[in-house]
Amino acid sequence: MKGKRVTSEIYNLSQLERALARIEAKLKRKIPLPLVIVIIQNGVLESILQLLVRNDIEIIVLRQRESGSVLYRKICVKKKLDGVVIMHAESKVRTKNLPIALRDKIIEGERGIGSLIENLRIETFRHIRNIGFDQRQRAIYRIYDIYIKEQLAITIKEYFPIDLPIWNSR
Repeated sequence: MKGKRVTSEIYNLSQLERALARIEAKLKRKIPLPLVIVIIQNGVLESILQLLVRNDIEIIVLRQRESGSVLYRKICVKKKLDGVVIMHAESKVRTKNLPIALRDKIIEGERGIGSLIENLRIETFRHIRNIGFDQRQRAIYRIYDIYIKEQLAITIKEYFPIDLPIWNSR
């Protein structure tokens, strides 16, 4: 980032590996490889999830509210066939730092943010800030920022339930 220094615990592969090792030590078991791939990837998550479940997924916007120039959004991703929730996420969207077309599409609430960015061909930089384990939800989470034109535009926290069969299917 030009002119800005981004400081974070998570910024390279070795640090990601250490964060995952800490989670595995807490769990006293290895994180299944498909889940590791989902957690460390920085592309369009929806495409990877569709490949893993081998059927269509649906994004459900559970809540969305604006406060000034910030949009708060909570979603879940379900398998269409059986309705199993495979992940959920909370987003903080700084609408003033978004291209107008992206802002309008996010507010419509019909698609995931990643696929909207991809379909609109918006150049971004994604930075994973943290990976951890939420004991109460039995879910591995990751927090990452999406920068557009060197401006922090979106912060997302995604939760992946660890006990889902899809992570262990072959």
